[in-house]
Amino acid sequence: MNKTVEYFKTNFGTIYHGDSLDLIQERMKDKSIDLIMTSPPFGLVRKKRYGNVDSNDYVNWFRQFGKEFRRILKDSGSLVIDIGGAWIPGLPTRSLYHYELLIMLCKEFGFHLAQEFHWWNPSKLPTPAEWVNVRRIRVKDAINNIWWLSPSPWPKASNRRVLAPYSNSMKTLL
Repeated sequence: MNKTVEYFKTNFGTIYHGDSLDLIQERMKDKSIDLIMTSPPFGLVRKKRYGNVDSNDYVNWFRQFGKEFRRILKDSGSLVIDIGGAWIPGLPTRSLYHYELLIMLCKEFGFHLAQEFHWWNPSKLPTPAEWVNVRRIRVKDAINNIWWLSPSPWPKASNRRVLAPYSNSMKTLL
């Protein structure tokens, strides 16, 4: 019995409702996908209603997704992950879980880091309050990491649609 159900469909694609891992395992063929773009639940300290995994267990939890992502991506395909950081409980220092995730995906599943981006999100709350608002020894975390990974060092890509004309100062510099 399928654990996922078709929710909405157009000529451009289909939206399914259900567990994403079940969907991948049930319906997706080997090397059939060009792009996986995901923002999985982050490994936060505080439990959320949607069921996030603690940062200490995150890499092991994500491993099953890494295996399936690697299986379904074409050799020229891309995996883009938007992931935020976390704080170590009770300390004014950051968890390294998302960097450990990146290293695991590259070392265990053979992904290549094509490029990394940083999404500045000024609407993030100033947390953890203890370090940012009360003691004022840290600043608000307003960045998510976005990693572009691929099974190949040569993923299908073109930057032609995002090019912008050089500014006057860049023209002067050149």
